[in-house]
Amino acid sequence: MTTLPAEANFSELINRPTATVHRMQGNARKGIRLHRRGEEDLYLTTAARAEEVVQVVDSTTRMFVALMKEDPHARDLLTRVFPSAFPWVRFLPQKSVQEFLVELVDTAKASTDLGLVAPIAQVITEWKHTAEIYADPALAAQLTGEDLGDDHGPAPLPLAVGE
Repeated sequence: MTTLPAEANFSELINRPTATVHRMQGNARKGIRLHRRGEEDLYLTTAARAEEVVQVVDSTTRMFVALMKEDPHARDLLTRVFPSAFPWVRFLPQKSVQEFLVELVDTAKASTDLGLVAPIAQVITEWKHTAEIYADPALAAQLTGEDLGDDHGPAPLPLAVGE
C-alpha cells in the first residue's frame, strides 16, 4: 500500500507555515504536496529525505551495474523480468527492451553521480511513449515504414523571439 503525501494549498504554507510544516513532518513520506492555483504543484520535503531518495536510487543503480558486469547472463535475466516493473515493455520489440534496460542503467549511473533523478524519469517517459507507438500497429507502421512520403526539403529556421 502506497502512503500518500500530505496535501495543502500553497496559501496555507504562507499563512500558517509552522502548522503546515508540522503536517509534512508527521507524514510517513516526510513531504507535503502544495497546490498552487494556475501553476504546477510543489512538493516540499526535508533535505535529508531528498538526499535519502537519491542515495536509494544510487545504491540500486550500483547493484544493477555490478550485476551486469559480474554475470554475462544478467542482461538477459533483467530483460526477462523487466515486464514486472514496467508492464508496458511488452509492446516493445525484444531488442528495444534490452536497449531500454541499458539506457536506464547508464542514465541512472550518470544521474545519481550528479545527485539528480529527473534524467532517469525522462528515460522512462521516453521509452513508455515508444511503447505506446508500438502498441498501435497502424501508428508504428506509419512511423517506422520506409515510405514516409515525399521529402519536402530542409525545414526553415525558426524565427527568433520578437521577430
